[in-house]
Amino acid sequence: MAEQSAKAVRSETERAALALLRERANLVGDAATARHERDQLAESLREANARYADRYDAALRGGWTVQDLAKLGLDAPESAPARRRRPPRPATPAEPGEQVTPPVEAAQPQV
Repeated sequence: MAEQSAKAVRSETERAALALLRERANLVGDAATARHERDQLAESLREANARYADRYDAALRGGWTVQDLAKLGLDAPESAPARRRRPPRPATPAEPGEQVTPPVEAAQPQV
């Protein structure tokens, strides 16, 4: 059996490792592409919903009733989803040895 040099073994091992990393990188690349496509479709849907709501409101202003439009198969547009507020950020961590006192919360009436 022919002995390989340390340099050849290292080179072969690095090539194999890079091939594995390339496969893993392709997986996250595919996920990023799918997320981008999803985001574009979500934006298109938001725009289409806004256009539909505008046209539906124009029909109402033009004399049609909600009942008339429903009979014609035109459902009322969905209202925009309520925006969720982000929770407050936690306070920055204290330096080692620094005394931290928790914030005083407003007293809640006991029921």
